[in-house]
Amino acid sequence: MKIAIVGCGLAGMSAYLAFLKFLPGDHEVIIYEWRSPQPSEDPLTKHLDSSQAVAPQGGAIGISANGMRVLRKLDPAVHRTMQERGFFYETLRLRSSSGWDLSVVSRRQRADDVTMIMARQIAWQALREAIPDAHVVTKKAIKVIRRGQSGNSKPVIIFADGDSKEFDLVVGADGVHSTVRKQIFSDKGLDCSAVFSQRCGIWGFMPMPIPKEVAETKSVVIVLGHCASMGYSAYRPTKDDSLTWWSLYETKEPPSQKEVPREFVPTLLQEMCGHWEEENVQKVLRKASAPFVYPIWTVPELPTWGDGGVVLVGDAAHAMTPDIGQGTSQAFEDSEALGMFLGCALQKSNISDDDAVDLAVKGLYESRQPRLSKIKLLNAQAQSKGVKRNIWAQRLMFFCIWIMPKLAWLRNIVYGGGHKTDEILYGWDVEEETRKVVERSD
Repeated sequence: MKIAIVGCGLAGMSAYLAFLKFLPGDHEVIIYEWRSPQPSEDPLTKHLDSSQAVAPQGGAIGISANGMRVLRKLDPAVHRTMQERGFFYETLRLRSSSGWDLSVVSRRQRADDVTMIMARQIAWQALREAIPDAHVVTKKAIKVIRRGQSGNSKPVIIFADGDSKEFDLVVGADGVHSTVRKQIFSDKGLDCSAVFSQRCGIWGFMPMPIPKEVAETKSVVIVLGHCASMGYSAYRPTKDDSLTWWSLYETKEPPSQKEVPREFVPTLLQEMCGHWEEENVQKVLRKASAPFVYPIWTVPELPTWGDGGVVLVGDAAHAMTPDIGQGTSQAFEDSEALGMFLGCALQKSNISDDDAVDLAVKGLYESRQPRLSKIKLLNAQAQSKGVKRNIWAQRLMFFCIWIMPKLAWLRNIVYGGGHKTDEILYGWDVEEETRKVVERSD
């Protein structure tokens, strides 16, 4: 079987590892990426140029326990590398801009894995090191033709250089502005364009003593303000004197690289957070330099993730805002599920490769879409905490966040209970879902 993965991001590379893990026999799997190979330098040692402030791929990312569990199954070596290069944390602390501690949420979900935070480039490099260079081709896909769409018997990719290739399966892992997604829905009359969330993120890191509460309790701290939030954590365990920080802020239009002068970010941070009383935020503001700015885009709910031998995974299928840190982990779950569905289908007797692909594509959407709907609902609840409000509404919101953990019965009525939330986030069983799909197909 010939498989093409469009996009060499976290979703695309984890899909490659999933096919390697679950498909029986030998198969040709190639990743196509239009950008030049990313540099291998550690961002901690690399000077960041403020003139290149707009970073469309973001900065710091979280990989929750469910995502790390997937990586451990796909490639234990990649899992170990992520743990070595990232910072794992056990609690999430919410705090008001005045320094009022609101709540502490445990992140020690289950005994089988940890929750990590790291620079996106670090995670990218850990995955890239596991893939042979010959299997990653720098080539821009400009059009994807589904099986049967133009009388063709296999999916076809047309590249910017005029070349075209035929495959058994094309995986669109090309992110929130996916070319593959546009091709899938081009003749369906549906607008599947990415939507600007009216928020942007800023990310940076710096040499700075790690706050005691972060170092001793392995915590990530999120400070909530009027129209912005700021988070900070240790950068990674081998650099105890390094801090990573990020801020989310509201804006009606996404900035472009041409519109972001060198002084834009420091000035913006001072305007948004300069009056905050939280001491660590003030330390960040005094030392912050050359961070990234990245617009946050989302993808509307889609009626399908593919057909005709073409399928979407990761942000191409369901990009969401980063409020609960599940974007990367959900992309990893997509990859694991797709690889497992296809592997099981190929082992069925009297089934063609095309039928196996169709079964896997259908099974992926049927099993993953209900889960993603629940995840997006939790994400929306978390996002509402950062919505711009007047001062009294904000204080009421802070009070509710503070009182809720102390009234377990009220929390259970409003949110369904912490155990239910944890089960939604971390309890998805890919083996069970695969079994259900295979049984239905039989």
